[in-house]
Amino acid sequence: MTTSSSSSSLVDFCSWAASQGVISSLIPKESKGKGIGLFVPANLLSTDQDQDKQNQDTDNHDLLFVPSALLLSRSKVLNMDCPPLRKTLNLLGPDLVTERLALILFLLFGRLSAAQDHHGARSIPDKLTGSNTKIFWPYIASLPEVSTPVTLEPELVRGYLAGTLLLDSVCAKRTKLEGEFEQLSGNMAIFEHWPIKPTLTDFIWADATFWSRVLSFQSQWEGVDFQDDIPDDMHMVPFLDFANHASTPNIRWLVNKDGLHVVDNGLQQQKKKSTRDAPNSHLEAFLSYGSKPNTELLFLYGFLLHDNPTQFLTLAMPMDEEDPYYMPKAHALMRLGIPPRITLYMDKTDGPKDLVELCDGLWITAQSQLLLRIYALNEEDGLSAMIEEPDIQACAPLKIPDSDEDTEEMNLDGEDTLGRLVLTISGTKADTREDFEALIPAMEIYPVLVLRGLVLVANRVEYYVSRIMETGDKVQREEDIEIVRAVNFDADHESPERGGDITDLLANVNLADDPTSTQPLSEEERNELAAATSEQLKVEAQVSCLVSLMKAYRTEELSTLVEISNYLGEAQTKCLEESPFIQAYLASMQGDAGDE
Repeated sequence: MTTSSSSSSLVDFCSWAASQGVISSLIPKESKGKGIGLFVPANLLSTDQDQDKQNQDTDNHDLLFVPSALLLSRSKVLNMDCPPLRKTLNLLGPDLVTERLALILFLLFGRLSAAQDHHGARSIPDKLTGSNTKIFWPYIASLPEVSTPVTLEPELVRGYLAGTLLLDSVCAKRTKLEGEFEQLSGNMAIFEHWPIKPTLTDFIWADATFWSRVLSFQSQWEGVDFQDDIPDDMHMVPFLDFANHASTPNIRWLVNKDGLHVVDNGLQQQKKKSTRDAPNSHLEAFLSYGSKPNTELLFLYGFLLHDNPTQFLTLAMPMDEEDPYYMPKAHALMRLGIPPRITLYMDKTDGPKDLVELCDGLWITAQSQLLLRIYALNEEDGLSAMIEEPDIQACAPLKIPDSDEDTEEMNLDGEDTLGRLVLTISGTKADTREDFEALIPAMEIYPVLVLRGLVLVANRVEYYVSRIMETGDKVQREEDIEIVRAVNFDADHESPERGGDITDLLANVNLADDPTSTQPLSEEERNELAAATSEQLKVEAQVSCLVSLMKAYRTEELSTLVEISNYLGEAQTKCLEESPFIQAYLASMQGDAGDE
């Protein structure tokens, strides 16, 4: 979710877009509760006859065309004629300048430069920006503030997302961004030669703007042989990136050599009905950002979908460090490329093609299934380990950078010279995925391994349920508006009272309120103050809305975890009741314990 761009910046942007060859039937304007969206007048095609004629060749009718010269990508940034930006890119080198980082650096430089021009301060000389760089300033000036849990004050986020999986992701992301900015601005000093140096807040804005607006073009390249000249995947597309998300989109986009084309995907039929019901209305055009759960929508974009059809959660699944086979299991998982986490899908259609059923109502990937099987194996099942070389490799645990969990990964550096720890099952080496997939299901004890896997996941889900429940008293209880003001304003300054037009609120403001002032505000100063105050109120309302969304999300995640827990509980009961082998195995285990 983004705050609204000012009306003047939108007007400037639309004029700029038209001058750069953008052709559009869509209009960017305020969308209630969604920031800026793209709209089409419902009466654009005023009669059924006109509409039928237009629909005869829908694919050739562009609702929006953005020329290739305006499609921003890493390659385009690398070719910018902006000396400070070019020096930064050269200092980093091509290996470090990823598609994301290239676009973030461009957004940063453009934001600072465009703001300098907008506020009437001394503009950055053209020789320091370059003609093919500065041409994008009206676009960057139109980009709104972004309001997501990552951009919000960390303490506020910790209060309202206490105990949730999302909080782990937000904290990890924030820490990663802070470390990256410190590395770039401190150790690498890549901003020292910039006319205006960015702050951490600027950097976080650029990252959030990138992820909330970027499009992946990779699907457009499927089946195309580019040989060595593979085009960029990630692009920012001025104008189209104002479009909001819907699970059922009514527009779609495609790319060819001349640029990006947006065509109808059901919008015409919606317009036909809308024209009958409200001839003068505007109909919003929606894209799909992809099948994403609310966790991802709130994390990346700052909004939630009510009754979101896509539901899945990713849990960290750390291995028990007390497991005698902790080290060889960790090595096996690393060689297989299996991370210590698992995603639980509540609808098979939401995940990749290799999903397998964990139990009634839950699906996981084949990779996650193998993770559970390896975790579940123990020495009594025939599990052992061997050293392929005479020396044992010493491996130091490494903290996973994107998780707050006590999950660890191992380091395989030097394995080829120091030896390899390899698991064996009933004396047979298991080193590849094919080995495990052939050996484990053939084991007599396999039904027990399935049950152990369910228990492992159930315990982890219960951990997250308990964590949310136990942190309930830590959720901040102040009124939203008071928290928002504490975050956004200095304690010595109060924002205007709500209600009434901003112009009215400022009607009696003059410099006489300041004992050091003797002159009333000029009209220009009053307008600037009104605009600034209006923007403050927008930010205040936006953050207040985000706070409410985080509170709602926390309740939703708890509900989803409880639902998953119920599925897992029913599955465990079913295994115990319907498997004679498991019953006999558990009875024998109890008998052995009694003998001891």
